[in-house]
Amino acid sequence: MMTSEPDAPRKSIGIAWPIAITLATLFSMGVVAGYLDAMAARGRDAPSSVVGAGLVLLIGIAAMAIYVRRVGKFWESWSKRRRLYWISLGGAALIGLISSALLQSGRADVEIGALFTNSALSPSIAIALALLWSVGLAVTMAGYHRTIDDHEERAWLWAGLAGWYAFIIPAPAWWILHRAELAPPADAMLIFVFSMVVNAVVYLWLKFR
Repeated sequence: MMTSEPDAPRKSIGIAWPIAITLATLFSMGVVAGYLDAMAARGRDAPSSVVGAGLVLLIGIAAMAIYVRRVGKFWESWSKRRRLYWISLGGAALIGLISSALLQSGRADVEIGALFTNSALSPSIAIALALLWSVGLAVTMAGYHRTIDDHEERAWLWAGLAGWYAFIIPAPAWWILHRAELAPPADAMLIFVFSMVVNAVVYLWLKFR
């Protein structure tokens, strides 16, 4: 009777290298985009900062693909639903990280607290951010909603409602107070960030309690 040799164990996916590749890619995107914008501001011929950052992103994606391929196709045991779920969440997180990097590269002041101010951005960075947010987030959220179960859907719906209230209640109140010169001009991005924080807190509480 013939016996088959046991399959060689696959190497497991480590967390250090994916994190290092992601951080290096985002840092390099910001450096390249900022350098190209600075060259353009001095009147020198330079490619668009979006093109430069995009090329760095492609290199980072290729590096991540090579690493994943080297350690084994760990996702083969996952169902299609689970794959789509984590791809959607990972894509949304990547959009946020890339948006932060582009915001930093398109500004003269690079403090973290300055990300949501109203100072000017370069046109190329603004177009890239608008497309990334509107198209990219719509695609990833469409995939996410196709995979969640009833429990997570309930958490998401209540979190969305809480975030909506956190926007529509303070926004008109702030606007009215400003008209009476009792408050500074309403800051839409500040209210947006507040509504997202409320959304995240409610979602996490309902999902994991």
